[in-house]
Amino acid sequence: MARSKLFVSLLAVIGVCMLAGTSFAKKAASPCPFKGNYAFFFWDPAADMSGVGYLSVTPTAGTSCRAGTVLPGGIINCRVDADEYETFIEDGAVFLETDGAGTMEIETNSSGGICGTGDNAIELDISVASKGTAILFNGNGVKNVSSGTIPQAALYITGRMAKCYAADLVSGSYDFHFWSYEGLVGDCNVDVNGAGLVTGGSCRCFAGVSEYLSEIESGTYTPGENCQSSTGYMMFTTSSDNVCGQTSSTIILDYAVAASGTQIFVGCDPGNKFNCSGEGYSSM
Repeated sequence: MARSKLFVSLLAVIGVCMLAGTSFAKKAASPCPFKGNYAFFFWDPAADMSGVGYLSVTPTAGTSCRAGTVLPGGIINCRVDADEYETFIEDGAVFLETDGAGTMEIETNSSGGICGTGDNAIELDISVASKGTAILFNGNGVKNVSSGTIPQAALYITGRMAKCYAADLVSGSYDFHFWSYEGLVGDCNVDVNGAGLVTGGSCRCFAGVSEYLSEIESGTYTPGENCQSSTGYMMFTTSSDNVCGQTSSTIILDYAVAASGTQIFVGCDPGNKFNCSGEGYSSM
């Protein structure tokens, strides 16, 4: 009988110890998902303007991913009408609410300012989605950024960021859709060989009351260095219709690659007769 009571007592002690270990074990801190290099594209729905680029973000320690810094070294590449502007990112800050919404301030350095505005700072309203792999953003229109001390570039823009992919395009096909404030929408399927050549595909476009179909014959592309998306450059020639009925048989795109090579952001280079913005995915 005594032996039975001792056994029960030992079980009780073991149970209490296990409960204590379960209750008081410290959980590992979750890493901040909004961190690293992001490719992005943006456009103005009411003007002939679009752009691509990349930036790097790091969270501030001890803020539970509520604050962060935009690191120097990023690029904003912007087309306005037939002109192109390249601006280098030097500084910035991020502030987030618990629901993932917040603001991002970006400070740059260039003679013409961001997109030729003459101002070298912009503040964006942002939403962090998909566990930090995608960022939705738009300009917020405040007059000054950085606590009201720096004039903001007056840009009516919207766009999206995704985790940058620093390697070459993956051999296969990319499907992307594109649009322009001029009243055209379309999509292209572009085949690449992973070694700098466009090998085929097609583009379909609806503009005004007409639809155009162009077959891609050949082309080339040059990836940006690491995540320097603004230097990613693609061109290809087509047969059949002129693309969207507005440009010659050669299309020139600035592009950025994200999401481990499965996603592509594009913007029409000033070498085209129309501007465009677009995004797509690998169709492999």
